[in-house]
Amino acid sequence: MNGDPLSGTITVIQKTPNLSFTHHAVDKTGEFKFTANAAGQLLLHARAPQHPTAEHVIPAGASGTVTVDFELPLGQDVQVRVVDAEGRGVPGAALRVRYHEPGKAVRRVAFETEELTDGDGRMILRDVGIEVPFVVDVLAPHYPPVSSERTSLTAGKTEMENIVLGKPGATVVVGLADKAGNPVPNTRVLLLADPAGLPAAARGSWLHHRAFRKRAVTSALGNVRFSGVPPGRIIVRVKTADAALEHRGTAVSNEELQISLVLR
Repeated sequence: MNGDPLSGTITVIQKTPNLSFTHHAVDKTGEFKFTANAAGQLLLHARAPQHPTAEHVIPAGASGTVTVDFELPLGQDVQVRVVDAEGRGVPGAALRVRYHEPGKAVRRVAFETEELTDGDGRMILRDVGIEVPFVVDVLAPHYPPVSSERTSLTAGKTEMENIVLGKPGATVVVGLADKAGNPVPNTRVLLLADPAGLPAAARGSWLHHRAFRKRAVTSALGNVRFSGVPPGRIIVRVKTADAALEHRGTAVSNEELQISLVLR
């Protein structure tokens, strides 16, 4: 934030006609140019080493030359730990940072890492903005998604409070058979969970949607198993070349729900 040019990458996310991502390298001059069809909204996502990311939206219908200036604050690496209700570390959780700066749109940081928490539930978040308010979205195996409290860290404070998960989610087991009672393997099953119970501050995450829209393929026994399903209403859909099925039910935290579907 001292005004010096930075080298890095600009990712352009275009939503029309289909969602597409293009990446543009920025050299040490800190400048870049690109041409895009502005029929739909464009989202520009700027990254540079040792700095948190920044975003800028170009509205649909913009024409001519549009000048965009990015000012990236300084960042630092921050350690975070995800634990269960008993304080035990939870491995294998995905984490994402979202910045909640006063007077600015929420910035969803989706490109930093595909790492997961280690065996003790720990992860290093890279280049987190110093004194920039943010939340951490968490999606852990067998749990509904959660988000941390909004946090702002001063320079040199490189450890967050533990992020505590709530109850494990539901397990939904779907069995698919034909009208003769034979299992139907290799068939796609879609599970939709109701996000109504998700706190308002946690909505809009580019990570959490994975918990509310799950897909799997039936096994040789005609079964598929979904874990970590958020509690509440669910819809299970199966569509084949000859039939379409839909089942509505209710998932309960830390309980297993068995659903049997028959292709007629």
